[in-house]
Amino acid sequence: MNTDEPSGAEAWVLGWQVKFHRWAQTDKTQKFEDVYNLVCDERTLREAWRHVRSNKGSKTAGVDGQTRYTVQASGEEKFLQRIRKELKAGTYRPRPVREKAIPKKSGKIRRLGIPALRDRVIQQALRLVLEPIFEADFYVSSYAYRPGRRAQDAIAEIFHYTMPAIGYAWVVEGDIRACFDNVHHGVLLEEIRKRVTDRKVLRLVRAFLKSGVMTELGAFRRTMTGTPQGGILSPLLANIYLGRLDGYCLKKWKGYGKNFSQRQKFRKKGHATSYLVRFADDFVILVKGTREQAESLKEETANFLREELHMELSLEKTRITHVTEGFDFLGYHIVLKANHIGRVGMHTYPSKESLRRVQEKVKKLTSRITEHQTLGQVLAQVNPVLRGWANYFQFAYSQRALRYLGHYAWLRMYRWMRRKHKVPAGKLRRKYIPNWTFRDGKRTLFQIQKVKVERYAYRGAHIPNPWNQGTEPLTRKHQADRMSAESKFLERLDDRCAF
Repeated sequence: MNTDEPSGAEAWVLGWQVKFHRWAQTDKTQKFEDVYNLVCDERTLREAWRHVRSNKGSKTAGVDGQTRYTVQASGEEKFLQRIRKELKAGTYRPRPVREKAIPKKSGKIRRLGIPALRDRVIQQALRLVLEPIFEADFYVSSYAYRPGRRAQDAIAEIFHYTMPAIGYAWVVEGDIRACFDNVHHGVLLEEIRKRVTDRKVLRLVRAFLKSGVMTELGAFRRTMTGTPQGGILSPLLANIYLGRLDGYCLKKWKGYGKNFSQRQKFRKKGHATSYLVRFADDFVILVKGTREQAESLKEETANFLREELHMELSLEKTRITHVTEGFDFLGYHIVLKANHIGRVGMHTYPSKESLRRVQEKVKKLTSRITEHQTLGQVLAQVNPVLRGWANYFQFAYSQRALRYLGHYAWLRMYRWMRRKHKVPAGKLRRKYIPNWTFRDGKRTLFQIQKVKVERYAYRGAHIPNPWNQGTEPLTRKHQADRMSAESKFLERLDDRCAF
């Protein structure tokens, strides 16, 4: 088994993934009965190991103490053959996940569960089999943990529906309390069984859910509910589980009518229409109606979560706002307001909280505790922070924020240099900051204010994934949709909306 040449295994796995995805899309009632052999196949395990090995998390050990380095030292082939043998014989049992507590920005604690390395490989193999099947069923406006989708797609979707031309003006900001910890195992397995009926696969998924947790104090805790954050399979399982919420909202959306005019007739009867945009356990429900109707929809959603998914909405994070007030979602601030020439349109900005957090990171990296480092070492830590923030927010109305952050980073570096070298400003500039540029060899301070800001292309329902590229006429269909009456109207208003 040559793990240094994964291209053959990768092509083989991609081949049956494309078939599974096409079959699942073609027939929404088809059940996949015999897929366990694919999980056990050496080519699937080889491809799974390639994914796990390339992930930075492979340097972190689970309860077994193994990392990718220990596996490579003892032999990757022996490691994978042992896994395959246990899976084929039915003797495989996942080990408890290692608990790691990390602080959240709210001051609370998030508890991650780090699986053993061999468990990560098998979870990845399961994901390779299950993901293309369930991807065909996932809600069109669910964006987290899905291939080919980004947080910017969710923001663009919200931007599209809250434009004055469409008019979804009330926003129910939803957040599910401890979503990953409260996943009901019975409901989750019932959802998986709708598509995959292979008992061995279901038994394997159940084994991971029931594997337990080894706390930081060394105590074992059973897991009666939940799926551990940090597991490779957990995001996919969460999406499958929350698919019930997606299906509930989608059924309501279809009940409003098939097109814009039918939904408009529905609203003229005094009813409200709503649309769900979800990113993992964070979601917004966009409502076209009154505030009272938005309150009613919030209560309906809370009741559905409680009764069907055994989950509760977070009271402190769930609220109702009007687009003219503005709201924060995924780090963006979205608001309807007039621009500098008085035209009213939707605007998206980096939120104040996002800007504050990146400033804190830059401040920490340029504080007194880093004075022992060289300029190059500090730049190597500051630049990725600035570049990552700019790449995420370059699709918003962020010119002022980028200029401000660029100035802030420069000023922090200047103060860091003065503390480090303890020389007058004139000498510091001549000797250490020529042309007022922080440079160490080929590395210079990232010029975040020069990042190009542009509008993100709204892709709607036509977002390709690795299994449908080249199999669907996405571009032609997208162009046909854009020729609809609603899209033509939006194009005439395009210059009124700054994104």
